Amino acid sequence: MRRIATPLCFAALLAVRAAALVIHGGTGTENFAAPTAGDGGDPGYANVGDRGVYLGNYGGNFWVLTATHVGAGNIKLGGTTYTMVGGSSVAVLNNDTSPTDLTLFRISTDPGLPTLNLLSGADPGVTAAVRLMGDGRNEGASTFVNWGIAPGGGANDDVWTVGGGTDKSGYTTVGNTLGVRWGDNQVTGSTTFNIGTGNTLGFHMQFTSAAYNSMAQVGDSGGATFYYTGGTWYLAGILSAVGTFGSGQTPDNQPADTAVFGNFTIAASVASYNSFITSAIPEPSAYAALAGLLALGAITLRRWRRA
Repeated sequence: MRRIATPLCFAALLAVRAAALVIHGGTGTENFAAPTAGDGGDPGYANVGDRGVYLGNYGGNFWVLTATHVGAGNIKLGGTTYTMVGGSSVAVLNNDTSPTDLTLFRISTDPGLPTLNLLSGADPGVTAAVRLMGDGRNEGASTFVNWGIAPGGGANDDVWTVGGGTDKSGYTTVGNTLGVRWGDNQVTGSTTFNIGTGNTLGFHMQFTSAAYNSMAQVGDSGGATFYYTGGTWYLAGILSAVGTFGSGQTPDNQPADTAVFGNFTIAASVASYNSFITSAIPEPSAYAALAGLLALGAITLRRWRRA
């Protein structure tokens, strides 16, 4: 994930990539397996890898969606590495053809996983419950801390001291490599952000002290944000950045590798780019129609040759 300063003036601020999830009230060891029906269901845990989200099999082509700043390449899904098809990368573009922080690419072999439903129309609304899944840093064990913060008087120079007060609370994180982790949050609004890869339409979720509230961290970029509506899970966003307390904020100078209440997770919107994505990777029905047209053409050609 990229890291950018909060509040929501994301476009003009410093960005840092995200990694694995932090879950408030967790131990850093839970939610490293697919959620069960008792958890509200599994939207596609096995489809989330270390480089992006496997969308599915489209006419024999196996497509992945990731964050542009992560980049196309080989992806690990469920412990197996799948090779990217050379030259298959497609940059997802805005209506004015400018770049975004979304990229499609193909892998060479079929992982045998379900094809995900892609959200269309509009992003999940404010307060909508979403499920995040990413493969990055987490809080480890017993790393909830309080910080005392001494204003530095300048730009981005506040001093954060662990245990020095209760000005801010949250977690320090560790670079565990335990695999994909999932957690829940609520949408707090929409945004246009730019982390150096182009203006991108997206939405954000705030990290709060609510029980089991989750936040993305470094390494989670390219992970998934899922949304359940109408009895169906949809891929609603690709994890792209985290918003932290930085220059121009009060306080500023948030320490690296931390998740602090008041931070944000930012996802690039799948619904906003659905038309581009589905035109680049036509729905299976489109492939069936194309196959029908090709078959009809072959019949016509044979008849012409016989005439």
